[in-house]
Amino acid sequence: MSRVPSAVSFLFVGSVLLATSAQAELVNRWAIGEGDSLATIQFDFQDGDTYLFDVSFSGDSFTGQDVFVLLDAEENLFDFSYDVISYSFGDFLTGVGIEDSYDYGAGDAGTNYWHYWNRDDASLAWESSMVGFGTRILTDGAEDAWVFGSDAAPSLIPLPGTLAMMAGGLILHRRRCRVSNANQA
Repeated sequence: MSRVPSAVSFLFVGSVLLATSAQAELVNRWAIGEGDSLATIQFDFQDGDTYLFDVSFSGDSFTGQDVFVLLDAEENLFDFSYDVISYSFGDFLTGVGIEDSYDYGAGDAGTNYWHYWNRDDASLAWESSMVGFGTRILTDGAEDAWVFGSDAAPSLIPLPGTLAMMAGGLILHRRRCRVSNANQA
């Protein structure tokens, strides 16, 4: 007897695939700043740890580098440090430390540096930044990410709703299997 997969089965499988596609562990997420615009900044460390910052700001000239100044000023919420090398054309990010994670690289060997990624909203694909963080102007809904030691796009982090949907799908799937098994007995 062939059985047509139910919508619950597709929901369950899709939820599992989405949740397992995350390549990093979300260690912590903070909300900082003030203003009517919001951007999300993500840091993916080589050890697999990811940190997210929801940054509120005002104005139309807030840059990716301004985020670092703001993060550095929030010393009461979390430990943050960063290192740059300044050149005539702009600053090159070499080191970032957040809480217990720290990566440093000057691009001297392959992917040994912080790769900068941008997208103007979460519905778009990540793109390797074509401008430096001192030139990048953030807009409301923008997302920036820094990935160390890899030229792969930033890690996918499942939304809390995705995890709840996955748990609900698993419960419904298990219940359906029990009912199906009881009917076969």
